[in-house]
Amino acid sequence: MFKRFLPKQNNFFEILNELAESVLEAAKMLDEMMDKQDNFAEYSHKIHFIENRCDDLTHQVISDLNDTFITPIDREDIFALVNSMDDIVDTIDTIASRMSMYKLKAKLQFGPQLTDILLIQTDVLFDVVKNLQNPKQTTEKIVQVKTLETEGDIVFKDALLDLFENEKDVVELIKKKELLEIIERAVDKCQNAATVIEGILIKNM
Repeated sequence: MFKRFLPKQNNFFEILNELAESVLEAAKMLDEMMDKQDNFAEYSHKIHFIENRCDDLTHQVISDLNDTFITPIDREDIFALVNSMDDIVDTIDTIASRMSMYKLKAKLQFGPQLTDILLIQTDVLFDVVKNLQNPKQTTEKIVQVKTLETEGDIVFKDALLDLFENEKDVVELIKKKELLEIIERAVDKCQNAATVIEGILIKNM
């Protein structure tokens, strides 16, 4: 009977680690998809499979939170971190789905640069989450994620300038603009996750 009140510390951290690793996997696949500009439907299907896995992990954490009296860190922080990572993979899934649906006539300029930034962010976040119990140089890594978000803003603005200057097909312009906006949103969501982790560390240092 009392087992449900014991802290499932290892379980929570394992699930968080698996979730962060899945987000990184989705970002890698999106970056590859953007570089190759081919097999959009196949990439979209694989990314959606990862997104479903992340949904399952998110639901598992919520279920564990409801069944656990004592948690290794505040339950609202666990919930916020899980949701912030799930938001990233949801947005990556949306990008892949739109890429498959829109069938662009030409390569999305600046798209690869933005997904490169997103990939680096998710890699750093995975490293931070993996070492959440024993953080080392975590502050620098959080700053790196936020700095990358600023770089993403600059690339996004350059992408819009290039798009409005060179794209003459109105329908293509609308499609590309939306895609760039969603990728930029994914970069922003990585910063949100870093902010959540920063708050957790400040409370538990």
